[in-house]
Amino acid sequence: MNEDMLHMLTTTTFLYNKFGGMHVFYNSLRLPFRVTQRSLRSRRIAGLHLCSVIIFFLISPYFSVFAEDTKQVEIFAHQGVLEDVPENTFAALRRVAELGIDGIAIDIRQTKDNQLVLMCDETIDRTTDGKGYVDQLLYAELQQYDAGSWRGSAFQKERVPLLSDALKFCKINDLKVILNVKQTCLEKQVLEVVRESEMSSQVYLWGTLRNLKAEDADSEGKELVFLSAEEMTKEKIDLIHEEKKYAFSIILANDSRKVIKDRIKIGVDVILVDYPCVAMDVLNIKNQISVYKKPKKRETNNPRQEDDHHTAHIQEQAKILTKTIEDAEYDKARAAAMALMVLPPKYTAPPLVKLLKDNSPQVRQHAVWSLGFCGDNSVALNIGPLLKDKNTAVRREAALALKRLDASPSVPALLEALMKEADQGVKYDIARTLGTLGNRGAAIPIIKALAKERSWYVKSGCVEALGNIGSDPAMHALAKILITDAGEDAAWTRTKAAWGLAAMGSKAVPLLINALNDREEGTRRRTGWALVKIGPPAVRALMSSLHEIHKETRERAAQTLGWIGDESAAASLAWALKDKEPSVVSAAAWALGRIGSPNALAALQELVNNENIDIRENAVEAVERIMSNKEKMAYQKERLQKP
Repeated sequence: MNEDMLHMLTTTTFLYNKFGGMHVFYNSLRLPFRVTQRSLRSRRIAGLHLCSVIIFFLISPYFSVFAEDTKQVEIFAHQGVLEDVPENTFAALRRVAELGIDGIAIDIRQTKDNQLVLMCDETIDRTTDGKGYVDQLLYAELQQYDAGSWRGSAFQKERVPLLSDALKFCKINDLKVILNVKQTCLEKQVLEVVRESEMSSQVYLWGTLRNLKAEDADSEGKELVFLSAEEMTKEKIDLIHEEKKYAFSIILANDSRKVIKDRIKIGVDVILVDYPCVAMDVLNIKNQISVYKKPKKRETNNPRQEDDHHTAHIQEQAKILTKTIEDAEYDKARAAAMALMVLPPKYTAPPLVKLLKDNSPQVRQHAVWSLGFCGDNSVALNIGPLLKDKNTAVRREAALALKRLDASPSVPALLEALMKEADQGVKYDIARTLGTLGNRGAAIPIIKALAKERSWYVKSGCVEALGNIGSDPAMHALAKILITDAGEDAAWTRTKAAWGLAAMGSKAVPLLINALNDREEGTRRRTGWALVKIGPPAVRALMSSLHEIHKETRERAAQTLGWIGDESAAASLAWALKDKEPSVVSAAAWALGRIGSPNALAALQELVNNENIDIRENAVEAVERIMSNKEKMAYQKERLQKP
């Protein structure tokens, strides 16, 4: 951008002041004529329109290349908006649709009865309140489990979706989908579901599905070709386009606007990201981050009611099903246990409690599993002793049953089991159960277990529990985990720690601000988004962080303030425009544009000719956003003032 363009931008400000600001002079005359007042308002609006036209012509040549390259780019959310919702659920699909994101990448696995469902891991342990391998569970059994409450009680009723249902939702809401098949030999079955859903034009094929496309050119869907950062050149992308395929880039665990912008500029067709809101912002598409809201108190299951006329029939059914659990092979016994869940607990609980002492581990396992869904908390006293059962599967089912029953009296038994248990899976389930029960007295024992534990899998369960408990000791333990750089194994646990701190609200702000000074980028990224979730209560502390010694801290603080969008931060961000570090200045310019503060226009206009390209781009973009907002506000005011 040359000096002439800078002069034009300055002229634009003058024109706005002339046409939009003359009303101050005329108002001082106190003219009583309505027609004159209306003409003044019209003149003001005309001035704003003129400003917007000049701004458009001023910056459009500067962004012409970027605009051309972004016409076809599509942004896909990796498993959903993970900062907001549980992955691979309808909540994730709804959130993607709400934000106007182009599409979502979903993971596909097959159940024991050949149903295709959305699930990333080979087990359901991490993302539901159940346990077991997906391919060893019946779909009906899978539907009994809660797939959302690990991300908050607001998602307590989420279930694992069928692929067919997910595709129907995407078709209705015009969402595109990247299908990631996690098991072998499912490709043809997946494509058949795509055809039946009439989603071929909205589906991208990746991984093993892409291999099938190579074998069968007539197969449904569009083919993606993944390019690493090193491979990404204009020449390679052109070759991909010649083959009528789509260049595909993945940006995970990274929320850098610069990285996303560079991928867009080079001409990729599809970008898969963990932070779709950032990518949407790069494309100047407005989106709203959901601030964390304190969840409502967890609802307990209510006992089911039965028709007295059918009492004898119900008793007979319960007797038959209980006998089936005792005598049948695994699948039939499991089905019988599932059937007992829908009958009134006053008929099913007594015979099931008796089965808890059966000599067969399988019988005990099915019985405690069914009792966990009965809704009768009184059976918890009978389930507690099974935490010491010799069979690992029985102990896991006992821990999960106590969680579903919201059995607070079982906390002492659970704490004892947590300290003595040797199996990692059981310890993980016990920790999560303690978190669901929310007993604050359990925080210290869980913290001790967290310190002794070497498995990051078990640690993640402890961290989730501490996040739900929310006490001060729990908060400090989570802050310690957040800043623990232990490689990829610890990544998920540290992310959970950040979510837990965000859920604690304003009281966690000082610890998060301290973590913002950490030297590791992953810590700062997780911390920044946790502060975004907390929202306005974090603004003042973030404004202070703009004065920190480390440039990375100042940059992240500016970015976080931009995402929060509180106008009270505008003055501090304008001050940050004078920072010595270009990355901080660039972040502050972007943040001011996102906040939309008119008072920052003059300071931003001084940067539109800066020698640093990132600063220039963000400054021009910020000016355009602010001017656009001013025009819209003036137009709305004009409409409101019309008789």
